Amino acid sequence: MKLLKLLKSLKIYFEKDTIKLVLFIFLTFVLCFRGLLFPYLWGIAIEQLSLKNFSNFILYLAMWGGLSLFLNIFLQLPNNLLHNKLELSFMQKVSKDLYSKILKLPAIAFEDHGVGEFVNRVYTDPDRIIELLGRLIRLAARLITAVVIIILSFSISWLLAVEMIMFGIITYILTAHYRPKIKKTYKEIKEESDKYIKETNQSLTGIREIKGLGIKKTIEKYTYSNIDAVFERQLNIRNLETVYYTIIEFIYNIMEFLILSTCAYLFVKGHIAFSIFIMFEMYIYRIYDVVSEFSQFSISYQKIITSLTRISEILDNKLYKDELFGNLNLEKINGTIEFKDVSFAYPNERKTLKKLNLKIETGKKIAIVGKSGMGKSTIFNLLLRFFPIKSGEILIDNIRIEELCEESLRKHISVIRQEPYLFNKTIKENFEMINLKIKLSDIKELCKKAYIHDYIMSLPKKYNTVIGEGGVNLSGGQKQRIAIARALAKNSKIILFDEATSALDNESQDYVKRTIDELAKSHTIITIAHRLSTIMDADEIILIDEGIVKAKGTHIELLETSSIYKKLYNSESINVD
Repeated sequence: MKLLKLLKSLKIYFEKDTIKLVLFIFLTFVLCFRGLLFPYLWGIAIEQLSLKNFSNFILYLAMWGGLSLFLNIFLQLPNNLLHNKLELSFMQKVSKDLYSKILKLPAIAFEDHGVGEFVNRVYTDPDRIIELLGRLIRLAARLITAVVIIILSFSISWLLAVEMIMFGIITYILTAHYRPKIKKTYKEIKEESDKYIKETNQSLTGIREIKGLGIKKTIEKYTYSNIDAVFERQLNIRNLETVYYTIIEFIYNIMEFLILSTCAYLFVKGHIAFSIFIMFEMYIYRIYDVVSEFSQFSISYQKIITSLTRISEILDNKLYKDELFGNLNLEKINGTIEFKDVSFAYPNERKTLKKLNLKIETGKKIAIVGKSGMGKSTIFNLLLRFFPIKSGEILIDNIRIEELCEESLRKHISVIRQEPYLFNKTIKENFEMINLKIKLSDIKELCKKAYIHDYIMSLPKKYNTVIGEGGVNLSGGQKQRIAIARALAKNSKIILFDEATSALDNESQDYVKRTIDELAKSHTIITIAHRLSTIMDADEIILIDEGIVKAKGTHIELLETSSIYKKLYNSESINVD
């Protein structure tokens, strides 16, 4: 029932290929029935040979070979081509939908599971599903073949039929015994595999930090333990499968001996012709095909049901609900932001914001400061709707952000982080990711505003320079300035700087500060600051403490009125959330 329910949720991926699927099923059934006809023709051919009737032997041999050639060319080939088409089409569609769904997941999903696990689901799970479909169809066709053989056996000898039925029953009991163990082990393998891929992805992404901290051996040891866990489970499952198949093979050998002995006895007694003996000798292999297919299906079933479940968890929103947005699309905004009685807490944590009230006017340079963990970065996360607020409302131009469509919200807000993410492409391509139609001349103008153009022009390939994953080939200041120029390509009215200058040298900090000053004339600029030099001239500094606004004013005003701000100023350290 669980399998049927999961498959039903995926039927949409075969709707456009229904005719191909039906034809594939039909051809598979027809090709399986050749297992009934070929032994019969071969049995007669061998019987004619034993009678020294060479011409009849050649006749039946030609019929056997001709039919085989016909089926291979006109049925088997189309069947294989259809299978390829259905398999790749299904994988393509499911992978796209999985990726699209993952992009819609809330931020908490990536904190809970990590990027590596989701990558694993997109790339390893879809290819198992079509394998299940093919096995189901082949198993059904071969089961029907087995039923026909058993019926023929009854027409010849009840003992022969009973022997075949007993083989099927014993095989079923054996499979029922091993299947729960195999199912449990496959589930464990998937869990350990997700963990291994997640940790490996994380360690390779942060390889420079790992080497810089001198913890390569520690990370290596930790990753090795994950690899050992995966392969220990793999060894367990292979041992189980080996024992299972060995027992099946042993039972088959016994069955083969019994059936051939019974057929030989019937032939000697004159109850069957020699051709029937040959036919049933070959039918034994057809029965074994059914048993083998059933065995492999039982083993594969556990892999596939796990993959089906993991796909369904994402496509059917069983893990997390999609991010929901409104339908309102604003072409232009003034950029006024307001938080009204906003409360928020991260999962399993105390409240970070407590009825926060805050209004930020457009055309001003605003700085948000405070001790670590007091809610500074949370304000950005909520404004960007990475997390839903618990109570209260957030407004842009007096419109609740929940009413805005995703495109409108993202279009009007840009974020420059302490470690901005740059794509492993050329500088020019990084801008084209924002705007496909952007001209190189426009990119240069934006880079001039961010004081990075001269540096880019000093590079051998200039704007065609590949900057490496995450901008690894650039300094912190260079990445920041390219990120600022790229944000300007969006032409967003609201620009958020999340600790954007905390790791920069004085020269780079000065470049960024000058850029921010220019932007503040026509944008809403909000900066979470670490270095006081970047916020001392802000139009307004907002002090967040214990999840609420404790004070606000200019730098001079806060030094006079706020003991908390004065303490932060004297310590020369304003920490990141």
